[in-house]
Amino acid sequence: MLKLSRLSAFAALTVLILLVQVTAFAGNGQSQEPSAGNADKAQTSKSTKKRKKKKVTTATPVAVFAAPVFSAQTPAPVVVKSVAITPTEAAPAPRNTASAARANTGVYVSPSGTPVETAASAGQLIISEFRVRGPNGANDEFIEIYNKSGADHTVSAASGTGYGIAASDGTTRCSIPNGTVIPNRGHYLCVNSVGYSLASYPAGNGTTATGDATYTTDIPDNAGIALFNNNSGGGSYILANRIDAVGSTSEANTLYKEGTGYSALTPFSIDYSFYRDTCGKGGSITTLGGCDLGGNPKDTDNNAADFIFVDTNGTSAGAGQRLGAPGPENLSSPIQRNASISAVVLDTCAAAAAPPNRVRDFTSDPANNSTFGTLDIRRTFTNNTGGNVTRLRYRVMDLTTFPAPSGFADLRPRTSTAIVVTVDRPPCGSGTSNVTVQGTTLEQPPSQPNGGGFNSSLSSGTVTLATPLANGASIDVRFLLGIQQTGTFKLNVNIEALP
Repeated sequence: MLKLSRLSAFAALTVLILLVQVTAFAGNGQSQEPSAGNADKAQTSKSTKKRKKKKVTTATPVAVFAAPVFSAQTPAPVVVKSVAITPTEAAPAPRNTASAARANTGVYVSPSGTPVETAASAGQLIISEFRVRGPNGANDEFIEIYNKSGADHTVSAASGTGYGIAASDGTTRCSIPNGTVIPNRGHYLCVNSVGYSLASYPAGNGTTATGDATYTTDIPDNAGIALFNNNSGGGSYILANRIDAVGSTSEANTLYKEGTGYSALTPFSIDYSFYRDTCGKGGSITTLGGCDLGGNPKDTDNNAADFIFVDTNGTSAGAGQRLGAPGPENLSSPIQRNASISAVVLDTCAAAAAPPNRVRDFTSDPANNSTFGTLDIRRTFTNNTGGNVTRLRYRVMDLTTFPAPSGFADLRPRTSTAIVVTVDRPPCGSGTSNVTVQGTTLEQPPSQPNGGGFNSSLSSGTVTLATPLANGASIDVRFLLGIQQTGTFKLNVNIEALP
């Protein structure tokens, strides 16, 4: 006999968010929390040799709620709550009146209505993800810029030849040249070409996350970084010209951070990054519910509140501990399309928590981070963009994963393959049919031997330039999650796509 452990969560699925529930058997009912001291044994200074990483430890199953005993063949009861949250896509800023003089597009509109490009102001572009060290050492760095203005932004510097990205030593690391167009919700990527190790991470159609601009001078650990509306340097790098900044608590120059800064790191050479919270829970593993930010990066001018630390080994390095992965994006990368790609459960005639919409497999597969089996979640995505979609992927923005405390599931997103599933679609009860549910691929690098986590991305490989998803067309997709510990769980994803 097996003791039942109910894995519950709140909301179901939305245009941008996937949040589900599950019930699972908890084996022998013994509980043991995963180790919280699972940091890699890595170097602690720039000159120390990197050591070998330790793999995330697993845990025995946890009984979440008191429950009757069921046999392995008896269906478990499920309580389903469904909350629909529809995001609102930011409307373009006005361009035809004098009141739009500093519209979020970075365009000055004269009284005659003729647009004239101006430099970006604070809040229009933000540093959305970065790191100043990686497995390749001190030079394994990148800085990602995000356009949150609400419209495409054309770079027009206040002085010099572009916008400058500088460290707190005042030295410009790279520039965004004048005339560069950063799409609305698009990215610009600056990398240290000496050690950057993520150039093969997938980006657009046939492109990867190479730097749009490069530099060769190391940014010291925990140093601040700022984006300015010019690249003239010197006296031009002042608060009035600053567009955005991020730095640690140990950064003394307040020009290069917002608020008190993020928690300073012990300088391990691990595959980590800081990325902006897109859910609104600060990277909490245990806070349930939907994502109030609608998938948009958080920007409260407080680095400690806005950024989340992740790494591929769940390391405790001083800024919070959670399994996840860096995901640098450049000008060619897919763009968040939550408002124009809708989603429903695979079979709308069945409950969200029931097959074929959700399937629990109890087969143990430790080699694939699925010691207590897997959870298979199926959804149907429909293209409402008005044109073809040639690239489609899903970025994890909220998840219960390592190091989940007792009572919460430890889930590991993993690669899956296509399967044929029997569905009963409207009009319900009129007959069944077989559909192919496409698998998703956990995108690498970085290598994710412990499975995916926060900020990991999974792609739909059947959507390509040669085989696009037409406007109005749908694709059936599965998300396969390895279970390393049973308990209450959540999963929220952002939808990213290219025309």
